[in-house]
Amino acid sequence: MVKISVIMPVYNEEQYLEKTCQSLKQQTLDDIELICINDGSTDNSTDILTKLATEYDNIRIINQENQGSGIARNKGIDEAKGEYIAFLDADDKYIDPYSLEKMYEYGYKNNADIICGNLKRISSEGKLEDNFNYAEGNYAYFPEYNKLTPQDYGIPWAFYKNIYRKKFLDENNIRFPDLKRGQDPVFLADVLTKADVIYTVPVYLYGYNYSASGGANSKVNSHDKKLDYLEHFKETFRILEDNGFYNISQKYKERLILYLQLQNNRTDKELIQLVHEVFEEDDPQYFNNIEDEVLYLQIYLINKTNPLAYKTSIADVKEQLYNKVTTDNVNYDIMKKYLEIMDKNYENNEMIVEKIKKENNIIKNSSSWKTTGFIRSIEKIAFKGKNKCKRMLVSI
Repeated sequence: MVKISVIMPVYNEEQYLEKTCQSLKQQTLDDIELICINDGSTDNSTDILTKLATEYDNIRIINQENQGSGIARNKGIDEAKGEYIAFLDADDKYIDPYSLEKMYEYGYKNNADIICGNLKRISSEGKLEDNFNYAEGNYAYFPEYNKLTPQDYGIPWAFYKNIYRKKFLDENNIRFPDLKRGQDPVFLADVLTKADVIYTVPVYLYGYNYSASGGANSKVNSHDKKLDYLEHFKETFRILEDNGFYNISQKYKERLILYLQLQNNRTDKELIQLVHEVFEEDDPQYFNNIEDEVLYLQIYLINKTNPLAYKTSIADVKEQLYNKVTTDNVNYDIMKKYLEIMDKNYENNEMIVEKIKKENNIIKNSSSWKTTGFIRSIEKIAFKGKNKCKRMLVSI
């Protein structure tokens, strides 16, 4: 019996393949198969895979024309004989030799559909580094054997540090979407929203080679990739909110905003145009700066069906509009859309803006406002520095 089928898409990864396969060979779990989907490689990957298949008796090679990693993984899932499915990218590696054994045994014991481990990053020098996503709270670190609600996982990132029961994937028709970028969060969002519980194991299963993979900003470098990357956000939001995962969806919406505010994206007119095409249902509005663009998008992304998510979103947008009014930078198209979401009479928006300005002037002329000016200036500098650091750390 095959306990775990490891799915590995391969496209021009000749320099990593042997080390990656070696990391799998070191796993202590018996009865593992490695399914390599050679996705139309044009380098020496095909020859290396053929050589590895003579050295390891548990490797299966499937050759196909280049269709992308999502379609390749789907092919691997369909062909898998294992009770559980694991994933391994050809430029990454498994870390703890005991990890798959521990995860399989805990999953088998509990009849689990998904078992989650932990992740480290691999530097350009090949050194293991801590994963900053844990510190930032993007998804949870699992320090013990436990079972949690799927909502406790966090943003649906790093699908490869988990294993999945094949029967669960098949019965729920869970596969990767046909997108050139962003397939992974859609897949994991589908998994988390269909699972009753997740089981966690305190092991470092996966090493993510970020220096080889690059961040989202370097990979999303063509019209089709930009379009698919934005579509993945929209589809992930839909899956999460259709299943009541409002808090996670809201957190992922914040990642979209941060992505659009990256330095290289702020002046990318093609990307901004695609944002309007993907997220707006009526005639698009175009603005002269990225701040207005993302603020308008934030208003579009407000979910009115969940009180807490609605309150959080409205509060964030209101604060930004409030600041724009005080500096006379408010855009009436944005204000109109905000008032539409608020279900108010937006025809009188000029009157509302003037009222807010008047209230702000009263505050700004007060003695307490004047005496705290120095403190606010320090806070403003610190706030900008914090946001700059956040933008630098955006990585998917």
